[in-house]
Amino acid sequence: MQVFIPNTIGLIMLVALVVRAAGESDAYLSWATFTALAVSGAGMILHALRFRHLGSGRLIVSNFNIPFLAVCALAIEAGGPSLLASLIVASTLAQFVLTLRLAALRRVFTSTVSGVVVMLVAVSAVPYIISSTVVVPEGVSSTLFLAPGLVALIVGVAISLHGTPLWRMWVLPVTGAAGIVAAAPLGFYDIDAIIDAPWVSLPGFGWPGLDLSFDTDFWALLPVFVFVNLTAFMKAVGDLSVIHRASYRKPEATDYRAVQRGLNTYGLGTLLSGLLGTVPVAAPWAVTAVYIGFTGIAAKRVGIYLGLLTLAVAPFSKFLAVLIAIPGPVVSAVYIIIFGLLFVEGAKTVFGSLFTGQVDQKKSTITGISMVLGLSAGIFSGLTEGITSQLVGNTIVVGGLAAIGMTLLNELPSFRTKRLQVDLSETSLPAVDNFLSQFADSHSWTEKGKARLRLVGEEVLLSLLEEENDEQAEQKRRLVATIRPESSSAELEIVVASDDAIQGNIESRMMYLDEGQALEDDQGMSIRILRKYASSVHHRQYYGVDIITCRVMDE
Repeated sequence: MQVFIPNTIGLIMLVALVVRAAGESDAYLSWATFTALAVSGAGMILHALRFRHLGSGRLIVSNFNIPFLAVCALAIEAGGPSLLASLIVASTLAQFVLTLRLAALRRVFTSTVSGVVVMLVAVSAVPYIISSTVVVPEGVSSTLFLAPGLVALIVGVAISLHGTPLWRMWVLPVTGAAGIVAAAPLGFYDIDAIIDAPWVSLPGFGWPGLDLSFDTDFWALLPVFVFVNLTAFMKAVGDLSVIHRASYRKPEATDYRAVQRGLNTYGLGTLLSGLLGTVPVAAPWAVTAVYIGFTGIAAKRVGIYLGLLTLAVAPFSKFLAVLIAIPGPVVSAVYIIIFGLLFVEGAKTVFGSLFTGQVDQKKSTITGISMVLGLSAGIFSGLTEGITSQLVGNTIVVGGLAAIGMTLLNELPSFRTKRLQVDLSETSLPAVDNFLSQFADSHSWTEKGKARLRLVGEEVLLSLLEEENDEQAEQKRRLVATIRPESSSAELEIVVASDDAIQGNIESRMMYLDEGQALEDDQGMSIRILRKYASSVHHRQYYGVDIITCRVMDE
């Protein structure tokens, strides 16, 4: 219930903002709200389950796809719900292609890009929510109208700073309750609207269908929707990665196979939203990490309960009226706390060592410039007109594309990488050793650095062989090793076509060792060597491919 109440309020509010901004009827608003709740609830249930290529297998909170806020209103205004449906369906097809190629895009959708997009969502969503909900009624004192929201915010901040763990767990409901208590005597909580609302009702608006005329409005808006969908895809990758990290009590390497399943679920939910003629609402929210932090619960069964509650409340008009009646300033206070903590989660994704002083200069540059450009998007929109103005005025689009552009620029030296292709077997050890020795000699590495590089390459290969599934170990698998120089260090990347034969994760095993957990003798020795001689090790597992990246210093 702690997750359900604020999430449902936010979903209803954002759907209403888009429909009202487009000037659509109350009948369509009823249809959009009903179907949005149904799709979002079904999406959360599917995320909690796990199939071969579908379902994240963990608690994932779904809500409105924030990057689509402005363009959905434009599409509805231009051609109605049927045009919106066609554009969402057409642009969503690209999502499935990107998900299949996620491993190939690993140098584009990095943790830095994902973290930047999450932070941009946090800083751009709150101003949009406040400007749309905190509208002072005519003839009412603005001070009195804002007072309940200020009371709620003070209570929420006080609990977050000084409350016991039990109070902090309930900070969101208590924040909302404090605001309602302050609003009721002032007449800002509409009790009559709740009393007048029917207990159960179904939308009177019929299915809008798909606009298959493909007129000029469709072709004018399609590039915009594809562009925004790319940004939403980046956001989903970042959100799912943040949620994965928050779902474990102890550090755990991100399983990108789970991310791929989550992206497929997200794409299916977005496609269903389009087919039903509603706004895209099946997007995973990184706010899930904030909820997990408050409650200390990440069990996937909570996702099933949350989805069932969301499905059940769709026709329950009386309960929806209770939520809708909460004053805008109080809702804004709750989301200030939520998105403030979400910003921190995004920063943790970018700077894993944020509080250790080991901040990477390249990450700092990409993050800082992307954030500044994204927050300046409003100025850029004033320099253009029409649809282009909406696009360049989108904080997430501008900042996200800036992060991608600088990441690609940073990857230009990869054209100088050396490459080796061999079988994944012990007989390939001499070839890998010779490959790394030649690199060290050609770049004038010291003997100590050369020995360190050769040792890391050998232990990575042995660790992969140890992690192979016994039933599939007999199959021949190709290994592609590349190495790239970076000032006084080198980045060694080993890509293995795994067919999911590699069961364990080297990065996770290193984390277990840091936590003091015992490993088997052979595995423990390889992991200890890697931890000592490699400055960083990352093991990313996708469907059909494993990628291990190690950074080794010369000095």
